[in-house]
Amino acid sequence: MAKKVTPLLVEKYDISHKIFNELANLESRHILFSIIKKPKRAQDIAKEVKIPLSSVYKKIASLKECSLVYEKSDFGNSGHIVTMYQSLIKDAKINVTKLEPTISLTKNQNLKNE
Repeated sequence: MAKKVTPLLVEKYDISHKIFNELANLESRHILFSIIKKPKRAQDIAKEVKIPLSSVYKKIASLKECSLVYEKSDFGNSGHIVTMYQSLIKDAKINVTKLEPTISLTKNQNLKNE
């Protein structure tokens, strides 16, 4: 006999639900808006949006898991490796019909893939 999957279990693994939760989170939105025009280091993001650095790293990890943030590491002027983050989306539209949210994302044209 097959085990019936509960709606909460389905939501746990549904990428749309994860994206919706990230976009609903205020800190995640502040981070995404901060890195739309140009890539930034986590330290610069934390300073700009006034969020603790540890929270910025946690949110960036969640945003990367949802494919909303691009990460690039390279050598900086000091010879150390510098990691930069940039939003992969320019904006998002969320529509809820019949209790099901649908998300429409617009690609960020400012993405620096150098």
